[in-house]
Amino acid sequence: MMNVAQVFFRYVLVDPLSWSEETMRYSTTWMVMLAGSAALFRGEHMVISLFTSVRSPIFRRLIHLSVLTCIAGFCLLLMWEGFPAAINNMRQMSPATRIPMAIPYMAIPVGASLMLLKVLCLMVLPEDVLRREEAEENQP
Repeated sequence: MMNVAQVFFRYVLVDPLSWSEETMRYSTTWMVMLAGSAALFRGEHMVISLFTSVRSPIFRRLIHLSVLTCIAGFCLLLMWEGFPAAINNMRQMSPATRIPMAIPYMAIPVGASLMLLKVLCLMVLPEDVLRREEAEENQP
């Protein structure tokens, strides 16, 4: 809706809103980082299905855990770098909306923290439990 308002004000009224583009950018960043954890937990991220035909459940579980470990490491890196970046930009104000830049910067470590929490849940839950729940959701 904000994008429609921005286009309307810019091209119809020829008086663009000064804050709309910046607000859309920050809200999109927050939305992507928060939705990323939900997509991770539901298994809706893009995957490379190279080892899906492996019959051994132990080998499949090992691959699953190694992928989750890599994701957890990346989340830890985002948190490690993201929190100091947000704190260091606390005094800086955004040009149009005049909010502290720590608010947009906090999207990265907060989203990474949620993703890490979901990864830890996925590591603990057996893979067949997740498949069973998914099959129950898809039944009418």
